[in-house]
Amino acid sequence: MAKKHDQAGRVVAKKLGGQYDPTASPDVKGKQGRAEVKTMASEIPKAKQQLGTRPGKAYVVLPKPEHGKARDRLRGSGVGLMNYKGEITKRSGTGRKKT
Repeated sequence: MAKKHDQAGRVVAKKLGGQYDPTASPDVKGKQGRAEVKTMASEIPKAKQQLGTRPGKAYVVLPKPEHGKARDRLRGSGVGLMNYKGEITKRSGTGRKKT
């Protein structure tokens, strides 16, 4: 894996209280959620598949320049978005509005 990918995976694993394993899907499994690290927003469909449908928080981790496109692709999915520093820029949730 690329150096930045591995760095981001380790940072996010620490934030989610878990482990980073680039050979497993998802890349990060933690007490506070799971995450898949990618480099481009076009990889979101694969990332969502790798995250699966288990209950709990799920995030796609992308570099900041990809977040504009990523937000549109994640809208309504319940999958959150993090940058490579582990900062949440879109919360994970059901994607539904409360009534």
